[in-house]
Amino acid sequence: MSINRRHLLASSVALSAINPALTKANPELLSPKELPIASFDNSRDTHPGAIGFNVEDRLAIINLCNSYASGYDAADLERWFLLFTHNPICTIHNMDAQPVRLEGAAFRAAFESLRHSETPLTVQPLHYNGNVTVKTQTANTATSEMYMIYIPFDVTAQDHNGIHAGALDATFTSRYRFNVVKIEDVWRIAEYAIYFDQRAA
Repeated sequence: MSINRRHLLASSVALSAINPALTKANPELLSPKELPIASFDNSRDTHPGAIGFNVEDRLAIINLCNSYASGYDAADLERWFLLFTHNPICTIHNMDAQPVRLEGAAFRAAFESLRHSETPLTVQPLHYNGNVTVKTQTANTATSEMYMIYIPFDVTAQDHNGIHAGALDATFTSRYRFNVVKIEDVWRIAEYAIYFDQRAA
């Protein structure tokens, strides 16, 4: 089997693992379905270049969003879950499917199952996020958005010559929207939505 086919197959299997996890968690199906383009926030309430916000808070919010991606890839879920409030909500908008809402324990169970399913398949998930933008910010709440590119790196696709061609190909793109809150001087993710641009299972 070629490197490209093997790592794409591993990616598909890993991502499909979230389906039984979601079913087991008894998620709430939402409607109507929202297409990726509808996830863009075209609000003109605040100019992107406006000032007047707390700079320390702004940097903490951006770091929180970046840590979402790097923390998941590091597989330290105990620390990753600290990025969230006690009862976080995640809504997954997948192509060709109704949105799925996960909350609290169901959210944790689903993402634990998904992340653990990738390790036996020799898949090192690599999430590359960019265009992190804070859309609104008050003293204790904020909303932010970012793009995400997903690369399921097959760790067996490397030797003394380096990483094989095709082993770092992106397979999915998505957009994230976070609602974050500041609790005791620490910003945490209270609710967020994932909008996949392709069918991801």
